[in-house]
Amino acid sequence: MMQRAKNVAGQQRRAATALCALLLAAPMLAMGNTADHPAEKAEPAPTLAQLRTFADVFNIVRKHYVDATPSKQLLDAALLGMLEELDDYSAFVPAAERAAVTAPQGPKPGSPAGSIGVQVQVRKQRLVISKVFTHGAAYRAGVRSGDLILAINGVPVRGRSLAASIDALGGRPGSEVALRLRSGQLPPRSVTLVRGVPLTASVSSRLLPAQVAYLRVNHFHAGTGEEFGEQLASLQREADGHLQGIVMDLRDNPGGVVRGATRLADGFLDAGLVVYTRGRYPSSQFEYHAEPGQWAPDVPTAVLINGSSASAAEIVAGALQDHGRAQLIGSNSFGKGTVQSSMYLEDGSLLRLTTARYFTPSGRQIEGTGVAPDIEVEASKGADGQDAELARALALLAGRQPAKDDR
Repeated sequence: MMQRAKNVAGQQRRAATALCALLLAAPMLAMGNTADHPAEKAEPAPTLAQLRTFADVFNIVRKHYVDATPSKQLLDAALLGMLEELDDYSAFVPAAERAAVTAPQGPKPGSPAGSIGVQVQVRKQRLVISKVFTHGAAYRAGVRSGDLILAINGVPVRGRSLAASIDALGGRPGSEVALRLRSGQLPPRSVTLVRGVPLTASVSSRLLPAQVAYLRVNHFHAGTGEEFGEQLASLQREADGHLQGIVMDLRDNPGGVVRGATRLADGFLDAGLVVYTRGRYPSSQFEYHAEPGQWAPDVPTAVLINGSSASAAEIVAGALQDHGRAQLIGSNSFGKGTVQSSMYLEDGSLLRLTTARYFTPSGRQIEGTGVAPDIEVEASKGADGQDAELARALALLAGRQPAKDDR
């Protein structure tokens, strides 16, 4: 019996040593030879003692946890925890979940209405409903902004990759999705929603009194810049070529495709840097510069932002502010300014890793800070139904209108 115990202990030590050796080699296997990136100072590898601690914990949990748990599941859980500790957007997706995560029918992180009529945001490794659109399935079922999503189709969000949970919200129009929600301190509740089609266009617009063009950007896709330019041109024609101001409304805009944001900002700039990224490796470095030509170079512009203006919306706001092309009105934006790269691993799993951060032309980091308005206005509705931020923008533009004789 004693000899058998010694043999088992020896096998465990050898397994731990093998695991440690694999972990020591992992950085070189994942990222390639550090010689490929001479500017990056090599970080010291984990010590053998540290890796043995991991292996010891792994073996203890595998042997003594109350429920027998497959080793693969334990290792996946360790990887999930590692990525979750980095930030809200990095994620490890096990091979079994990858097909669902990469399926094209689901919404992407920060997507607009989705198919159930909500926007979701990642806050401290939790999925929170940030906006509910009227006339959507979620609104009809009593879902409200601020609700915490606990489970989707019976699968808890906790312990699952956030990317998989976000994608699980999407699906074919007419299909059902069951949500387990919690509002504040109230007991959890369950709702079943029928998926529909996205409820909002990327850009909507109208001509306000005093010949002011109002354009609301709800979310960004690749063609948002072109859509904005077309609708602005239409409003210019409606105003007989005498627009007195432009209000771009980016409030509650969760972002989307960066290309749409850069093209939109480019339309207001004749030259100069729009946005750039910085990361640890040359491949994560990116700069976008405006090209000559503007849509309405002589028309004063105001941009409305709030705490739910994020990502691509912050790129536009920051660029126009830095170049002095627009005044920002409202409250500080959300502060989501990172780039995620997808890496497919040999076992079929997926690694989504934050590899760079976005910066405004003047060098301001967007992530965790956001963009501050030039004029801070608390959101409110007046007696006439007009919101305070829009009213302040209109007052600003009225004060900057050129005299007719100066045109």
